[in-house]
Amino acid sequence: MSTTDQATDRARVPPLPPEERDERQAALVAQAGAEFGVYTTLVRHTDLFADLLPFGQRLLQRSTVAPTVRELVILRVAWRCRAPYVWSHHEVIGRSAGLTDDDLTALTEDDPGDVLLRAADELVADHRLSDPTWRALAERHPTEQVIELCMLAGQYAMLAGVLNSLGVQLEDGFDPPEWAAGDAVRR
Repeated sequence: MSTTDQATDRARVPPLPPEERDERQAALVAQAGAEFGVYTTLVRHTDLFADLLPFGQRLLQRSTVAPTVRELVILRVAWRCRAPYVWSHHEVIGRSAGLTDDDLTALTEDDPGDVLLRAADELVADHRLSDPTWRALAERHPTEQVIELCMLAGQYAMLAGVLNSLGVQLEDGFDPPEWAAGDAVRR
């Protein structure tokens, strides 16, 4: 594994402690809904986090695609981007949406047969859907949902790169995925 594939063993940008947050930062973390490292770290760039938060919440809370579909795409992107933080949090969300152990195992196979996983792969690697993948998605989903799936994959690829680069560490209670064995991803 190259050094670019490995998670950092420390937070390059540590979470902002509650006692150091101004009113706006505290309100944004409260709006995010949890004291997770993703929020408490990104809130250090208050304006950017304020703009990003509604979009992320839109994709998670008001998605036009089924929760299982959404989580399959997010988790595949997390695996392709080697983003243990995203995977660990979305494994929990995915399981609550109905994903099984078999679903999670399939997400880590190199050549998935599923069009959703193929779409996530193409969007991460090539930043575009091939014509065959587009046609297959369009047969299963209305155009609005195909657009959303592209935005979803893009949002999580971006987030994966940011969290990996900043060294955001997993919170207690979240286990690193098996594929990240040996990577330092915990505080």
